[in-house]
Amino acid sequence: MAPNPLRGLWQMSRPLILPSGVLAYAVGVAMARYAGHPIIWGDQALALTLTMLANLAAHYADEYADADTDALAVHTGISGGSGAIAAGLATPTLAFNAALFVSALTIVVGIGAVLSGRLPLAAGLILLIGLSGGWAYSLPPLALERRGLGEITNALLGGLLMPLMAYATAAHHAPPLEAYLQLAPMVAAALTCILGVHWADRNADALVGKRTLAVILGQRLRWLWWACIALAYLLPLLLMPHIIPAAVALAGLLTLPLGLYVGFRATRTDSAVPGAGLMIALMLAHTVAYWV
Repeated sequence: MAPNPLRGLWQMSRPLILPSGVLAYAVGVAMARYAGHPIIWGDQALALTLTMLANLAAHYADEYADADTDALAVHTGISGGSGAIAAGLATPTLAFNAALFVSALTIVVGIGAVLSGRLPLAAGLILLIGLSGGWAYSLPPLALERRGLGEITNALLGGLLMPLMAYATAAHHAPPLEAYLQLAPMVAAALTCILGVHWADRNADALVGKRTLAVILGQRLRWLWWACIALAYLLPLLLMPHIIPAAVALAGLLTLPLGLYVGFRATRTDSAVPGAGLMIALMLAHTVAYWV
């Protein structure tokens, strides 16, 4: 297939995955509102835009770093990368340059937002940590996803930092410890999702020497999978009512049938859809419960 830079950039953005970042951000907005902080929608829109730009930069960096394994993987829109480079729509150079450009844009706009007072310094620092984490996840010298550390890194970026960006923007100061504890179930849910993605890609990853937890643990991964699912449901129950409201814990329990299904299908299916569906369901449940 002939190179098509615009189509390649669109496909490498992973349009099926990007919206999950908006949902993770929404959890933080709802938490901040529950805590009594005013929601200034213009500031939130700016912070969300910066968050999504950092997320986009991470996707481009990952496309560049994973060109070897993605050439061997099955591309589903959720797992296996975008397939744009393997299909000839884009080149690794285009992916890397796009990651650099979007990262630079994120930094410049982020600095301007902090200096102008639109965003607090805490939000700027969270943005910088998230942007750096996205690069460290995929690229040397750390390349955490190739060392069995990518799963927890990914879960912290999506399940913790994205909601904290929203919270810090509303509160106009660093989020308190309580916010971190409230987001622990979201980290567990995000970890459940990424384990499914890496399980689907395990064979291609193994062939190029990429040591994800799915490659390292094999079938034993199912026990870690079950542990993440259990934490996603048990932590809200253990932390209610003083840290996590009872309504939030109960809303999460409404998704328990899906959680059990994902657990029983762990390592028995190569589809990443069940884990991604569980993460989305839990984020929606927490967002609605905090807001209402």
